[in-house]
Amino acid sequence: MNESSYIFDATDENFQQGVIENSYKVPVLVDFWASWCEPCKQLAPILEKLVADLNGQFVLAKVNSETQQSLSQQFQIRSIPTVLIFKNGEVVEQFDGLQTEAFIKALIDKHATTEADTLRNQAFEMIQSGDFENGKKSLLKAEALAPENTIIQIDLAHIEAREKRYDAAKKRLNKLPLTSHENEQVISLLNKIELALATENAPEIEELEKILAETPEESLPRYQLAIQLINQDKYEAGLEHLIFLLLHDRQFQDGAAKKSLLSTFNLLGNEHPLVGQYRRKMFNAMH
Repeated sequence: MNESSYIFDATDENFQQGVIENSYKVPVLVDFWASWCEPCKQLAPILEKLVADLNGQFVLAKVNSETQQSLSQQFQIRSIPTVLIFKNGEVVEQFDGLQTEAFIKALIDKHATTEADTLRNQAFEMIQSGDFENGKKSLLKAEALAPENTIIQIDLAHIEAREKRYDAAKKRLNKLPLTSHENEQVISLLNKIELALATENAPEIEELEKILAETPEESLPRYQLAIQLINQDKYEAGLEHLIFLLLHDRQFQDGAAKKSLLSTFNLLGNEHPLVGQYRRKMFNAMH
């Protein structure tokens, strides 16, 4: 660890906490360097001077690209020095090579923590501790200060979905810039909302299971049961019911089973082991 409390050596083990989690509080500059790199040696004192001058307005994470090759590969570092700037868990800026102090400071200022960011961070801590009411109030104050802040809008949509105000959450998300619609959080939340809306007024799981035990050919209770199981993270059981529907009543509610299968795949992400398995089952059921 370097002398300054705002500079640290980043590794695979501490990257999540030191970079990702810290970036929700202040910008984090991640400097990829190597001992043999002369421009790296020239850049280092510029970055360290900025850390001292700005005193906590950003954190500097230093990645030795020789000993931390997996991080270099993960972020596709092609040359050094390369500096990534993280904010709210994402890379928001990047520069390569030796740059001037004025250039780097302008980038830090561009992504400096605002009053809205501070309120949003306070809201996050409140919500994490279970204080949803005050967390929501803090988020609304943050929104008033920065109505165009995408992260705050996504946070508020999460709150609205939790309150079962699904139409309000969808409307808020659909108002985001088109580029935000590729955001994993937005995609996941929209899929969760669609699945929740599908069973908004459905009976409880126990009642649905009872109905199916008596009349297993009924499509509506099977569909409602499938979605409720998925909403409770019982993905495999829910997907099995959707495959059953696809096999026995493909046209139910204008192909609702297929649509819900695809929504669940999007929710889980392509890396989830169930997605490949049930994509094959869906293909076989349809052909």
